[in-house]
Amino acid sequence: MSPTVTTPETMPDPKTIRDNNAQVDRLVDGFENRVDRFLRRHRGKLHLLAFLLAVAWATPSLMAILLGLPLVAVGLALRTWAAGHLAKNTKLCTTGPYGLCRHPMYLANLIILAGILVAGNNVYMTAAGLLLTIAVYVFAIRREEALLCYLFDEDYAQYRQSTSCLLPQLTCSHPSNANERFSWALAWYNGIGEQTAGVVLLMILFAVKTTLLAHFGYYYPVTYGL
Repeated sequence: MSPTVTTPETMPDPKTIRDNNAQVDRLVDGFENRVDRFLRRHRGKLHLLAFLLAVAWATPSLMAILLGLPLVAVGLALRTWAAGHLAKNTKLCTTGPYGLCRHPMYLANLIILAGILVAGNNVYMTAAGLLLTIAVYVFAIRREEALLCYLFDEDYAQYRQSTSCLLPQLTCSHPSNANERFSWALAWYNGIGEQTAGVVLLMILFAVKTTLLAHFGYYYPVTYGL
């Protein structure tokens, strides 16, 4: 069978996606679902707030940025790879990084976060970033898996049994959609351009702040000494 590519034109309309989410909200009632609904409703504002707090809180240095950049690059590459395979609410994705773990997007975000926290060079920023991210992802993953169970039923149950949640496996025994290949159009549709631009801008602002801190001779005892 020749390879196929999912394009944005084949994705469900926004109303279908909203209806699916509403159905899962009714099926997965409870505290975790209310938290996830709040996060989804205010995602843009929360991302902007996290961005501004990172810029304000960080105490970067040249060494910290150089150590954090490889992690950021690896995370962005993994997120791009995953975004080019993910057809949300359309089909069960098991190709690309989804053949190695069920949530490569979240794994990519964690790697990017690790790079940002290293570059930020601030103990308090690291503690807050890790605690908040872990708490958010516990709710997000549970709710997303409920949505996938609702949409794909037995197929997702089999896929879930053959793959780990976040830690990549060398092989995946679930062959569904094995002929799907990466699509740049789909990656762009899934927002990889905006996400990459935001991370790059943050690292640039870290570099600017590094210069300013060096110029004014500020010293922060909560850094990692980088």
